[in-house]
Amino acid sequence: MKDKIAFIAVGQAGGNIGQLFESMGYTVLYINTSREDLETLENAKFRYHVSNGEGCNKDRHKAKHLIVEDFDNIAAEIEAKLQDRLLFVIFASGGGTGSGAGPMLIDLLLDDGREVGAVTILPSPAESVKAHINSYECFTELTQIQGTAACFILDNNRGDKINLNEQFADDFNSFLEIPEKYKSLRGNIDRAEIEETLKAHGMAMIVHAQGVDSSQVIQALTDNEYAPAEADRTVKYITAALAGNVSMEDLEKAVGTPVDTFRAYSGEESICCVCGMTYPKMRLEEMYNKVAENKDTIRKNLEATQETAMQKDINFLNELQPKHREVPSGSGSREERRHLSKRDILNKYL
Repeated sequence: MKDKIAFIAVGQAGGNIGQLFESMGYTVLYINTSREDLETLENAKFRYHVSNGEGCNKDRHKAKHLIVEDFDNIAAEIEAKLQDRLLFVIFASGGGTGSGAGPMLIDLLLDDGREVGAVTILPSPAESVKAHINSYECFTELTQIQGTAACFILDNNRGDKINLNEQFADDFNSFLEIPEKYKSLRGNIDRAEIEETLKAHGMAMIVHAQGVDSSQVIQALTDNEYAPAEADRTVKYITAALAGNVSMEDLEKAVGTPVDTFRAYSGEESICCVCGMTYPKMRLEEMYNKVAENKDTIRKNLEATQETAMQKDINFLNELQPKHREVPSGSGSREERRHLSKRDILNKYL
């Protein structure tokens, strides 16, 4: 499967996860506006420095403009290095380069006819208000894109981010190894079913659980590195190599009734992917509330540092308008995607 999937790692956080995948034998293209960040990537084969970029210091708009100005070169680099692959764009939603460039890059690549999913990261509550503003705005854009493949949403609120990144990379790789590793007369999962699962629009998660009981897999689905699944129980596929007494019916009761299931049989471990779920509206609302709660304090601090002759009206949170934009569900097939010109797409983001 490693010849079927490739990664575009955008920004520093994207690069950190990209290195984990490259060490496992996957093809990764690293894109960054910061030359210094690119130089820290040891043994990286394919790196691309965005023209005129000197880092974006959490400025999403700066990242967007740099990507727009250099997109033809970026697209040529992707075409040359990552042909005929299912692509996953990796980025942190709370940063600058990845947050600003990630959704727009996905949209532009979809318009070029590529199959593209996302791996993105939510900031922890301890991170800055600016990170939460960026993340909320990033997801407002990301969730409006039709026709994407699976979106894996890692949540820094669930533990140490380095450990979360390593766990995700290991679980993702284990999932892709199912067709070769688990073969049985009782049933198998083939490569086409793995690909179909990963191409399903909406939020997805992969868990790796030890033990032979359904309860252990269900517990793993609850205690994981991903943003929590919402209560509406929308699921498209459950694709899993399940051990011992683990029942697919028990998993359906826990996570929702899928359109279809794909099952293989394993020994004393289970690897399970649930996809086609809705985006985490409640978690995003928590981020919005964090920003709103700190708005007045930050405005006062900013005003206190300004000279009396300066303009004091600060348009705080202007990037979040409209504040309560609806976050759509996991629906949105490629058939529903209307062809847009490059200008149409860029106008959505700039």
